[in-house]
Amino acid sequence: MEFVIIIFLLIFIVFCITMAVKTSGLKKKQKKAIKELKAQGLTHQIVAKHTYGLPVAEGLICTIQAYKDHIDFYSGTTHIKLDGEKITDMCIKNETEIQQQYVSSIGGAVGGAVLFGPLGAMIGGRAKKKTAKTTTFYFIITYKNADAALAYLGFDVSGCVWQANKLVDEFHQNNTKGSTHIEL
Repeated sequence: MEFVIIIFLLIFIVFCITMAVKTSGLKKKQKKAIKELKAQGLTHQIVAKHTYGLPVAEGLICTIQAYKDHIDFYSGTTHIKLDGEKITDMCIKNETEIQQQYVSSIGGAVGGAVLFGPLGAMIGGRAKKKTAKTTTFYFIITYKNADAALAYLGFDVSGCVWQANKLVDEFHQNNTKGSTHIEL
């Protein structure tokens, strides 16, 4: 029995070492790739869920790479480039969803029954209101399309709000085009 445990531990240790070596190699490759992209002018990279505007399915994960003069969007094998001159605005908006549920407590019903009988079970097991609050953050890019009409791109950046805010701040600091005027 002890021999089996020792073999199992050795196999586990070899597995852990192998995985550590593989992941460190992947991290080195990723750092090298990012370093090369920064040498080409990359300022920000964000990985977000596509919600609107690109010719890819909603909900797909997109890599957004911002450069000084353009933004590249990658989703699977699809690459889309947006010229910086076409971008009129960038912003982060949030949506807060409040969901209410009614839950009953089985533990409260059992405790109430033990202490006070059937009436205690009814009171202890009554439904209680539980509220869950979810906030989703969206990164929105406004740009002029090929017809010079305003169009929008939207991404769910709830997992990387800080990085998206840095990109928006940089856009607003470097935006020398001024405001966009539209006649209806």
